[in-house]
Amino acid sequence: MRRGNRISVADKPLTLAVTVTAGTTRIEGFARKSGKGVAGAMVVLVPSDLDAIDSLARRDQSDSDGSFSLRDVAPGTYKLVAIEDAWKLDWADPHVIGRYLPAGISVTVSDRSSKTMTLDAAVPVQGR
Repeated sequence: MRRGNRISVADKPLTLAVTVTAGTTRIEGFARKSGKGVAGAMVVLVPSDLDAIDSLARRDQSDSDGSFSLRDVAPGTYKLVAIEDAWKLDWADPHVIGRYLPAGISVTVSDRSSKTMTLDAAVPVQGR
């Protein structure tokens, strides 16, 4: 549910939009390179609004078969990326993660999405 409230700061009015939603969807999939699962890749679900990356992004490390699971995903539109050797990468910086987004896959979670979304396509693993 969205509700807009009007508040004033000094003599200038501001509009504040607050969205409250439970992130109950889990996204499952595979990170692959050349058709094979990649172990240890950093998998990041990046919100389309990069200003919300701190609160909406989700991360996991791919397992030995390339599988991953991202929990508590809120409704929204995202790009999903997988990056090799990226655990020291400043992924929360929009300028850093931005270079990986064009090769990511698009994911949309709605408030009507099932509790578990299984991706049809593998997430391509990119080099750092």
